[in-house]
Amino acid sequence: MTFRALPLASLLLAWPMAAGPIEGLILPIRQSEVCAPVASRILALKVGEGQAVKAGETLALLDGRLEELEMKRAKLLLERREFEAKSTQRLYDSRILPEAKALESRIELELARLHYETALEQVRLRTVLAPLDGVVVVRSREVGESVSTAQPLFRIQDLSRVLVLCAVAPEALGALKPGQKLKVQLLPLAPEGAFEGEVVLVAACADAEGKVQVKVVVENPERRIRPGLRAQVELP
Repeated sequence: MTFRALPLASLLLAWPMAAGPIEGLILPIRQSEVCAPVASRILALKVGEGQAVKAGETLALLDGRLEELEMKRAKLLLERREFEAKSTQRLYDSRILPEAKALESRIELELARLHYETALEQVRLRTVLAPLDGVVVVRSREVGESVSTAQPLFRIQDLSRVLVLCAVAPEALGALKPGQKLKVQLLPLAPEGAFEGEVVLVAACADAEGKVQVKVVVENPERRIRPGLRAQVELP
């Protein structure tokens, strides 16, 4: 009986590797920088830092007195055009006015309606709304300050779930796949800081350091896990 020595690399690949914990950075699952829709001045701030908000909730009110006056004027003009259009239509139906006059009246009515809708939209733009459910973590302006469309007013983070971003060595990738459940523990390690996470991404390529990005999502309904901290992920 003869024996053939296996190359050292083959022995290392065949030998089961012990996977240990890796560290990752905790990030919010979603984040939004909320800017003013138009350049204006802040009249009122409805929320503060640390406050939970719902999508569509009013965050701030901007000065829009001129726009409100224009909206009222456009509304009155629309009502007038509606009355004139009804009168013109009756006269046309009675064959008193030609079709051209009836068409002209309908066009003027439609233009008045478009003018009113434009004025109404300008008023709506003076209300800053929350784009998502989350927590206000930054409020960068105060009442009375002028703002532009490029200046963030609020930063809102969705903390119902958090993302643990890790960099994994290639030799540990064989034990990871999307949908897999892993134990996640907050750092510094504490018994009450253990959570279950789910792998949602194993990157297709490595970074400049030769490691592969892995994302693990953890449910966070009570917002106990705070973004910016570090966590330890137990590999299989």
